[in-house]
Amino acid sequence: MKQLSDSKYVAQQYSDSSNFDARVRIYELFDVSPERWMRWLFPRLGLREGERVLEIGCGTGNVWRENAERLPAGVSLTLTDLSPGMLEQARARLAELEPQPDFRLADAQSLPFADASFDAALSSHMLYHVPDRAKALAELRRVLCPGGRLLVATFPWTHLLELRELVERLGLAGGMMAPRREANDFDLERAVDELSAVLTIERVERRDSALRVTDVEVLVAYVRSMGSDIDAAALERVRAHIARQIELTGAFRIQIAAGLVTARKR
Repeated sequence: MKQLSDSKYVAQQYSDSSNFDARVRIYELFDVSPERWMRWLFPRLGLREGERVLEIGCGTGNVWRENAERLPAGVSLTLTDLSPGMLEQARARLAELEPQPDFRLADAQSLPFADASFDAALSSHMLYHVPDRAKALAELRRVLCPGGRLLVATFPWTHLLELRELVERLGLAGGMMAPRREANDFDLERAVDELSAVLTIERVERRDSALRVTDVEVLVAYVRSMGSDIDAAALERVRAHIARQIELTGAFRIQIAAGLVTARKR
């Protein structure tokens, strides 16, 4: 969806962590999988002692906070984000992590690092916000050392499909993707194509699960977080539909999926 990479939309969405936190909360509360996404992701990064690791679009630092005890000795973390507000939250939430990461304000399309600065780089659910992904991927390749690896997480196009179908059917405009695959969406399928143009793909993995939503207001907060121009009447229709579904069946069920592409610089 074009709006996801619009610079004004992204700046508004991530001026602080409130919208991000509202979206994360539905997964924290309602994911039926016994293994949370961040715990699933971490061992697949394949981090080794002493490696130099870059994350672009670190958000609030959830990957590292939820896996602090699993970090190999001597790993050097550089965490970047385009939003000062998000970076401030990452600093606060990772205040007890040792050693402390290097927090840097940075644009993925023009990284402020020398060539071959990192052994591994992570982009978790953020490249769809970048206007020029080809430029960002070229930058990531540049800052990786020979043999370095890039790990990119994104969603398959079916992610949250029931919710996306509902908000469209009930006339709710906003930032959610349409319930169909559209040109230039940076979904898992397209991520493989775009990464293979600059690096060697080594592995593609997918995690499928579901949300069993039992609190209508948490899900409404998620929908509201997607845009500042949400229509109040349409949002009320969405609330009523979800509430009725929970009343009748005990939960509103939504399929979720995420994927990880691992690529290497040869």
